[in-house]
Formats: sequence, structure tokens, C-alpha cells
Amino acid sequence: MAGLAVVGLVVYLAVVGLDKADKLGSAAGVVVAIIGLLAPYLLPLRPQQLSETGPVVAGSQPVPPGGIDLSASKGAQVNLGGTNTQHNSFGSR
Repeated sequence: MAGLAVVGLVVYLAVVGLDKADKLGSAAGVVVAIIGLLAPYLLPLRPQQLSETGPVVAGSQPVPPGGIDLSASKGAQVNLGGTNTQHNSFGSR
């Protein structure tokens, strides 16, 4: 079905000529771009399912599903001679 629409559009644009086809294509591109920019604001939000929280470490907040527990993370940042290096470790290895 989509192939038939594309063939029909190609035939129509070939019949009307390059100048008018270019103008029509530009107008269609603007409409598609505007719809693409506005779509997230115009479409309804999908309901989010609540699920159980992740693991809880003593003295910390529960980690949301898909989250990363950063309670045991350590980091060091070194700036030598205008270069910046950062080293992180997450938990024991």
C-alpha cells in the first residue's frame, strides 16, 4: 500500500514539473518537521506502571528499578598540566 502511494506521488510530481514539485516537497517537509516537533506535546502520556524498588543498602535511599546504586562509589579527579582525568570505582572489586 505504501509503495503504491510512493509511485503515485512520483508520477504526480513528474507530471507537474520540477519547480512545482520542489515547492510542494519543501512545503510538505515543513509540515512534517512541525508535526515532529509538536508530537510529544500533543500526544497523550502513557501511564507509567509502578513497580517494586530495587535493593536497599543500610543507611541509603532505595534504588529505583533500572537505577544504579552509587552508595559505594568513589571518585578522584586530577588536573595536571591542563588535562583533566577522572577515575571512578563503583563498589569493591
